[in-house]
Amino acid sequence: MPETNYPYGHGDEHNRPGGELPAYEPGSNGHGEAPFSSSPSGGAFGSSLPGTTSGPSFDSAAPPTSPTSASSAAPSPWGAAAPSASAAPSGAQGAQGAQGAQGTQGTQTFSAAQAGYTLRKVGIGNPLPTFAVGALAYIVALGAALLVIISAVLVALTADTGDLTGGGTVPTDGSASPSGDGGWRAIVGLVGMPFQLVSLASFGSYDAELNLGFFGNATMSWRGLPLLITVAMVATAFVVGRLVQRRWGTGRWGSNGVLGALLWSGISGLAVAIFAVIATRVTALTIEDDTLGLSLSMHSAGVDMFFGTWVLIALPLFLGHVAGLAKPAWWSVVADLAAAPRLAFVHALAFAVPVWILMAAGISIRMVVEGDGQSVLSLFLSLPIWGLTGLAMLPGLGMLAVPLHLNARGGVEDFGVERGNDFLWFFDLPWYLWIPLVLIALLMPVVVALLWNRDREIETGNILALVVSWVALPLAYFGCSAVLLALVWTTMQAEMGMVGELGISVGLAPWTPVVAFFIGLLVEVLARFGAPFVDRFVPGMLVNWFRRSARTRRADGTPSTRRPSHGQAPTGQPSHGQAPQGQAPGAPFFPGV
Repeated sequence: MPETNYPYGHGDEHNRPGGELPAYEPGSNGHGEAPFSSSPSGGAFGSSLPGTTSGPSFDSAAPPTSPTSASSAAPSPWGAAAPSASAAPSGAQGAQGAQGAQGTQGTQTFSAAQAGYTLRKVGIGNPLPTFAVGALAYIVALGAALLVIISAVLVALTADTGDLTGGGTVPTDGSASPSGDGGWRAIVGLVGMPFQLVSLASFGSYDAELNLGFFGNATMSWRGLPLLITVAMVATAFVVGRLVQRRWGTGRWGSNGVLGALLWSGISGLAVAIFAVIATRVTALTIEDDTLGLSLSMHSAGVDMFFGTWVLIALPLFLGHVAGLAKPAWWSVVADLAAAPRLAFVHALAFAVPVWILMAAGISIRMVVEGDGQSVLSLFLSLPIWGLTGLAMLPGLGMLAVPLHLNARGGVEDFGVERGNDFLWFFDLPWYLWIPLVLIALLMPVVVALLWNRDREIETGNILALVVSWVALPLAYFGCSAVLLALVWTTMQAEMGMVGELGISVGLAPWTPVVAFFIGLLVEVLARFGAPFVDRFVPGMLVNWFRRSARTRRADGTPSTRRPSHGQAPTGQPSHGQAPQGQAPGAPFFPGV
């Protein structure tokens, strides 16, 4: 027991005024201590001494007594060995239990802190900002879906369709009224249309099944991305993810590295995908009429939209985190792999936007001249529906070797569509459209080559860096065109009892990625051997923005191990194998290369 529990020193010393302790014998208390007992002298260890104030006795179960009575009391059952042997451990165990609880709590706290430190050390930090960005991306997609719905309503109101009602009435019964079950299902389906459109924009398929009773069944499937919704969701996940990483990438609310970004982005996308599937299925449009024997079910929930939502949330969110991370020392070796997709995107926009404006202006003027001005208004009101899809198809035509692929099969003649498998080339357009298209298409590779050349540094002492510098653009053009091929593909299939099966599909030709690969190689060759001769004549405000982040890293003092490309002035940074004065040279990416 602690020494402070003995009023006159250690329990083993024989200097107490009341007598000596009995001989030490291991008792039944299990602590290796002698059981305490009262002494005939009245100065027993278990008694309170005169003139002192004591708390509860550690060797007695009796309540505390006054000093006088305690000192004059004869041996009694309160001081017997048996009771004190059972009472002493209880006090000792209580003290030891409190100390053990404090030790356990301290160990748990230390373990939690150590685990948090270990996770942050490997790049796994706070997941809450990433989860919030995933939810925000889906909410923004729902807002874009509402914009598409409003656009469709405005087009229907302004379209020249004559009398929509015709003065007739549609017979209904109680099941079709809002108070009936079928009416409420229809209302839920209409309210849930934004969820269906977001699902359709996530590579889903909008399926409709119509049961006509005696007349048989009819099924229809539409697969085509409303690109306004898709772009809104992807852009929000990437831009806000990068902002969160840059602003809260370190400290209490961040500390996520590549591993944490990959983990939390995947979980965030998975959670949004699960919610999207449930919401899309619950808000399916279902109409049943037992009187007519008619039932209609329309929804876009499925496995395809589940994985599509997961990818469209998780992938841009992860890339946004990576874009906001501080780049490591070896980043300069592979920097072209990150910059090449941006150049491909800029190339596509730089071609498609002016061509789209010229085509829209030309078609609108022609329609007005022909007296079809009402259709022009409907055409522009429907831009949220088809605008980005049409814009995305133009880069394919701008390759001059990629046509639009139109395929109509089955009994499409009954709907006024000619059956066939046709290709629409750029020269099939009116002359006032394809001539500017060809001129802009030939000019754009030269323009983006100047953009790619400015402030570019190519390391000549690293074989890996040389290989990356050559293959970055061709691979980026190939990959981006493959993504574009999937985004613009639109197909409709239907199966009707009396008409049979029919299908219509529109998209770019399947060899688009191959052509894009060689265009990327052409841009690389122009940037290496042509752009350096005219780079000095290009105003900086036109091209300096592309490599702004790399230039900022060099200005901050990050040592550069790359040499300027041909025709460029040195940047003032150390070349490969050298280091600033007073600093050790950085380790190579691959030792010995």
